[in-house]
Amino acid sequence: MNHRLCVGLVVTLSGRWPQELPRKRHAAYGAWAREALAAYDLYMPPDVLCTPQEVDAAIEEMRARGVDAVVMVYGAFTGDDIPAAIVQRLGVPLILWAPEEPPYSREERLWANALCAMTMNASSLDRLGYACQTVYGGLADARATGKVRALLGGYAARKALSGLTLGLFGYRPTNYYVSTLDEALIRRTFGMAVNSTDLKVVFDEMAALDEAEVRADMEAVSARWDISRLPEGHLENHSRLYLALKRQMAAQGYDIGVIKCWPEMGALHTQPCAVLGRLLDDGISIGCEGDADAAITQALMMRLAGQSPFITDMIDLDEAENTLLFWHCGNAAPSLHNERYAPTLCNHPLVGQGSAFYAALKPGAVTIARLHNRRGQYRLALMRGQALERDRCTRGCMSVVHVETPVRDVAQRLIDEGFAHHYCLVWADVYEEMKGAAAAMGVPVVEL
Repeated sequence: MNHRLCVGLVVTLSGRWPQELPRKRHAAYGAWAREALAAYDLYMPPDVLCTPQEVDAAIEEMRARGVDAVVMVYGAFTGDDIPAAIVQRLGVPLILWAPEEPPYSREERLWANALCAMTMNASSLDRLGYACQTVYGGLADARATGKVRALLGGYAARKALSGLTLGLFGYRPTNYYVSTLDEALIRRTFGMAVNSTDLKVVFDEMAALDEAEVRADMEAVSARWDISRLPEGHLENHSRLYLALKRQMAAQGYDIGVIKCWPEMGALHTQPCAVLGRLLDDGISIGCEGDADAAITQALMMRLAGQSPFITDMIDLDEAENTLLFWHCGNAAPSLHNERYAPTLCNHPLVGQGSAFYAALKPGAVTIARLHNRRGQYRLALMRGQALERDRCTRGCMSVVHVETPVRDVAQRLIDEGFAHHYCLVWADVYEEMKGAAAAMGVPVVEL
């Protein structure tokens, strides 16, 4: 399967409007797209679309080329027929892009009326039951061009997920109903297959590893982190699990993983928290506690940001500072650790029986997200925040994040909307890209 996004770019107008400005926009927006959208395959009709025959021909060519998304730039005012034909016949995401109006002259006519047309078209598509995205502003407006790029980045990420395999190592921890999953819904929404491997296969792989390879990893870990608080035998189990999961992800053909990390793993003193963090920095995304929805969110954010996210609980809030405290039991990737506060590799912070990082996480802008299946429909919770420079206040990994929405309202809305307790943080602003991916998947967004 070709995972490279194919974008159709069309410039449109209705027949009563002059064509000089639309043709100028066709040339200008085409030149911009060839440079700014070079990461994608691009198809642009050779001229402005106006007549039904021109629209039909362009749609058929886009269908033949396998276009995944269409950007419709208003050369001038465009009736509802053109965007309706695009979404109805291609069935792909549509971005309506209205440049700002040209300078007015008191005695001259309007030359574009693009904002009005976009408003009308978006309303008509909504009435027809179709979704679209809208962008206002010209090529000189970084907000407009940035939104187009972000939306297409989200569409590209969604396409990249399609055809991947989500691998389950075990199912879900005891009494964790939120970690149940719907394989058919995952396939329908994300285009991903779901397969499973028993934890015993992982344990057998751990036992069969070459001793020299295990010792080499143990030495590398000991050289990098303070392991003085790690119980006897836990470092070896850590290295064995790290190597075994790497091998099993490849052997099973899993692109994304999720693991039942307790109680069986704890019973064998191999709780995997720190292992999962290390694997993330190797580009191997495995979610914890059997939470497939969090694992998919993590994989999507990882693809968009190009760096390791953090699956975490929200455990407290501070109304005076308007901050949320995100914590988990030791799974944050080393690239997220704030070295100022001396991260360590220790036993599991709650029940022991494994390896976990104790670390404060680095400051910076973050995007916070959660995909969640609520009664057969995925939704995406999404917000921006600023991770603060703070030391950890308890064992495990933690980040204090300032957000704009009153934190009590954030917590209450997440609960009221039925979102589960795991969220994903990534140290990048991929808010608009996540919205784009959600739009491509037909997933409603709950913005916080």
